[in-house]
Amino acid sequence: MFSLGGGSWKITGSDGAWLKTFEEKGIKTIPFKASNCAFKIDWNSKFIEDNEGIPLKNITISCANKKQKGEAVITRFGLEGNAIYGLSPQIRAQLKLHNKALIYIDFKPTFTLENVASKIKNSNFKNTTQILKKELKLSPSQITLLKTYLSKDSYLNAEIISKYIKKFPLEVNDLSILDEAISTVGGIDINAVDTNFQLHKIPNQFCLGEMLNWDAPTGGYLLQACASNGVFLAKYLNKID
Repeated sequence: MFSLGGGSWKITGSDGAWLKTFEEKGIKTIPFKASNCAFKIDWNSKFIEDNEGIPLKNITISCANKKQKGEAVITRFGLEGNAIYGLSPQIRAQLKLHNKALIYIDFKPTFTLENVASKIKNSNFKNTTQILKKELKLSPSQITLLKTYLSKDSYLNAEIISKYIKKFPLEVNDLSILDEAISTVGGIDINAVDTNFQLHKIPNQFCLGEMLNWDAPTGGYLLQACASNGVFLAKYLNKID
């Protein structure tokens, strides 16, 4: 029974070096790629100098047709956090096709576009920054993002800024390096094992956990799934013993 891990965090021994051994046995494998990782964004230099390490809280990030709620931390490399980790498959797919991926941040996911526009237009505050801070409770980093990436005219236009608060675009240019990813996708092709994790080509040899090619969610779910794989296989082996 093999449970050899993925290809990240070499310091723990999980370096994926076993992949070649399985390939040599004629078992179909897939190269490792980063998942649940940081994503590269070429920030405006002034923005990142002032905002590195600051979290964007209570947001929703979307890519393709998937949305993920949570928070993301602004890093010099780009963005990381639970609001973007879950979009790893969608971002990777766009990067493969276009060498870039487009994500959208919703700074006020509990408000509709109409709610946001109404708050701005009906505010007693005259200053746009004050409106965003007092009426919409946007954080300084969120407001700075809008100021940095919108023209002055767009920032002061209630209709335009409302749309950007609900759908702020950012371009992702790359994944973090493999060794810094929380988990990896790739490994033993899922079709190389049967429903009990037994290798089709080598009877009585089982592979389970992150070494199988599946895009695992993070936040403890990966650990739980790997442990559940083990319990499932143990019950199966006990039954046929």
